[in-house]
Amino acid sequence: MNWSSITQYRREATIIVGFMFLLNPLVVSAYDIGDPDWYRYEASEVEFFDNGTYTYSSEPDRPESLDSDVACFGALPSRSCVLERAIHANGSITYDGPPSSFIDHEYNYVYIWEEGFFRPVTEEGQNGTVRYGLQSVPREEALGYIATPLSRTNRGVRTAIETGTYETSDELPGAHELVQAGDRYYVVYPAAYHEDRGDWGSERSPAVVVLQWLLGIIGAFLVLRGQRHRVERQ
Repeated sequence: MNWSSITQYRREATIIVGFMFLLNPLVVSAYDIGDPDWYRYEASEVEFFDNGTYTYSSEPDRPESLDSDVACFGALPSRSCVLERAIHANGSITYDGPPSSFIDHEYNYVYIWEEGFFRPVTEEGQNGTVRYGLQSVPREEALGYIATPLSRTNRGVRTAIETGTYETSDELPGAHELVQAGDRYYVVYPAAYHEDRGDWGSERSPAVVVLQWLLGIIGAFLVLRGQRHRVERQ
């Protein structure tokens, strides 16, 4: 290998190293380097009974939501939950107006304790009125629609269910959602966490942020230097 080939190789290597330094934020984000946030998620098995009740384990002072697609399901009573319970107690309500403007909500089912699952339904009446009520749904049918199969969940949720716990530096998508694993049902919820944005308002520690900037500057310098030498040799 002659000197010219060695020089050319050094120029190309300089450019490659420079780009690696420039792309360091992608590596830092991918591996959560320097992120002070910490979350521990645990899995809780949800067991349903024929009398319209269920049990699950969670922190006693932090009732958890069991699924966002069901009102009154595991969480403290919300405004929508209180309304749905009142509608169920009264049988139904009748109002004036189009059905879609009234039943536009983020859930498809309602859970009534000691009663089971219900689906919101509407029926048009006379003089433009609409009857809104709750229709009982078999538990198997509701769970088949609500629960996500374990194979379709992300790695963090699967790990928490299979091993009992999962630790990460980011909030876990899929938490508080019902998951079906075989003939059992689980919900993954945060059992402990620590969030620290620091004085820099960043997810990274100040030392990591400074190092990222320095590597980026060095990378830009190396790329420009290597490219300039290539142009000069042509």
